[in-house]
Amino acid sequence: MKKLKLTITAISTIFIAACSSTRKSSATSTSSAPHTITTPASASPLILARPADGLQAPGNEELSAIQVQYKDVTLDKLNEGHLIYTQGACVKCHGAENIYKYGEVRWKEIIEDMAQKAMLSDAEKDAVYKYVLAIKATQAK
Repeated sequence: MKKLKLTITAISTIFIAACSSTRKSSATSTSSAPHTITTPASASPLILARPADGLQAPGNEELSAIQVQYKDVTLDKLNEGHLIYTQGACVKCHGAENIYKYGEVRWKEIIEDMAQKAMLSDAEKDAVYKYVLAIKATQAK
């Protein structure tokens, strides 16, 4: 009887330790969050909520959406635009604007104007524009 209790206690301790280490590693991850997660129990995708302002790291969904209009865009280019928009030149003077707030034509005008003030290169300006369009292309209707 004492041996059975000891075995159950050991198994419970191992199980609890394994679960808590999984939580810590997923909670402290610094990589950009994917839009879907497959759970082992159900093996069906879990859709994560998008930020209401569209300020999210681009993923494969955004890349596919923008490549309909701009075939040469890469995920690296979208990530560059995301970094400039959310951590670089744009937020040095003001906060990042809600991406869903304006249409494509207005964004083109805004980025043209702001790129001059922020002294962005043509490649950086293009990266920001493509990032914004990619986010807008996956906006919930």
